[in-house]
Amino acid sequence: MRNQAVILLLALLGVTTAHAADSDRELARQLALQQKNLLPLLSNQEYQSPLPNLLQKASPQLQRQASDANQAAISRQGLDGEVKQLMQLRLANPEQAAALQQGVEPLVAYVPSGDEKSWSAIEAFDSAGNPVYLDVDKAPARPVLVVEADPIKAKNAGLKVMRKALAAADLQAAPATTASTAPLKTSILKKISLKDDKEPWLLGAAEVYAVVAGVNPSRAEPVVDIVDMPYLDDDNTEYTPNQILVYWDRYRWGAVDIVMMEQDDNVNYKELSALFIDALKLAFTAGGVPEALPFLDLGGRIVKALPDSWMTNNDDYLDTFYTLEQDQSYHQYPGSAGNAVIDLEPKEIAPTKP
Repeated sequence: MRNQAVILLLALLGVTTAHAADSDRELARQLALQQKNLLPLLSNQEYQSPLPNLLQKASPQLQRQASDANQAAISRQGLDGEVKQLMQLRLANPEQAAALQQGVEPLVAYVPSGDEKSWSAIEAFDSAGNPVYLDVDKAPARPVLVVEADPIKAKNAGLKVMRKALAAADLQAAPATTASTAPLKTSILKKISLKDDKEPWLLGAAEVYAVVAGVNPSRAEPVVDIVDMPYLDDDNTEYTPNQILVYWDRYRWGAVDIVMMEQDDNVNYKELSALFIDALKLAFTAGGVPEALPFLDLGGRIVKALPDSWMTNNDDYLDTFYTLEQDQSYHQYPGSAGNAVIDLEPKEIAPTKP
């Protein structure tokens, strides 16, 4: 029954996504027709602005279209009650700013529906409302404005939804109760790079987060920590975040799996959370509770639970690191998919003296 429910959900999601793309298409065309009134306002916002800020003097019809598209994006991503405003207009490629400043007329595009690997072209509109078709892989020299759901707002709200769902299922990792004099054992992400951030030029910078999965230190249950990685914007770029990736007092046996994901426009965070929870719970009901290492393949179960469409242009799967251990150093260590490479170092943080 659960598999049938997932299939039905994905079928409905496909219909909803296609309808949303049609709505966004018409919104992009209308914005292109009125771009002369929008550009002065947009340039004051560094070529990125929430739609309501640009449409205060627009026609009631265009304001209504933008409002409907905004609510559709919120509902599509399962963010009702978490965020009120998502839709924005953004310059697709910062390198196009010079041409825009020189008076080159921009095109206005929207995010197509479906798997980005199936996109044959990106449709945009000129100031007369005529369609112009652009290469999917190579950004044009001509400026392109894209109407979209703000990926940063969507991810931040989505991670809240996931953390709430995990907490409600009693799977949210939390610090174990330890003496205040004990040092905090962590692993620090010193370096990270991606070969492919799964983002075409239209979608801009990546929005990455990590799912850290292990076993509860006090009971036979899986636990998960969601770690935001807001700095990880571009592929083929080495980042040195010095970020705590694992708090070891949250996990038994000093071992975790880490699944890296990238947020995209069509994910429903409520449904993604439900899939994570089902996969983690199943690990214990189907496999029993391990008494010693090697511990359960939690990362693998998460990845296997993701429907094929959610591995493409919804929440893109980036890579998995299996059985990372406490007190171990990892240098130029590749993930199982060969996409991410990390340097991870153990670090004990002494408590602050009173």
